[in-house]
Amino acid sequence: MSYDSIVKMLRKFVLCEQYSFVDRLANATSKEVVEAALYEALRASRVSGEICEGVTPYIANEDEIKELLEVLDRDLNEGLDLAKKIAIKALSIPVRREGSKE
Repeated sequence: MSYDSIVKMLRKFVLCEQYSFVDRLANATSKEVVEAALYEALRASRVSGEICEGVTPYIANEDEIKELLEVLDRDLNEGLDLAKKIAIKALSIPVRREGSKE
């Protein structure tokens, strides 16, 4: 699974220089930290009209969230590595696709 919708959700906060969710995922040492960061990012995405001027929130796909949590349950180290990779990807510059606005 690519976890692109989680990356897209987090990238919206990065665009607004709100790095706390990404930093918490990148530095997580437990499943509980990852869960809390994802919960708070999802919650912030649901309440905001705009995260900052001109940046509307995006809500990650439920299946991707569920899969990430299942990986954390199966193998904590693999799940923490995956969370870090998601955070790194959210900080990177996205590749623009033909006709895409993001």
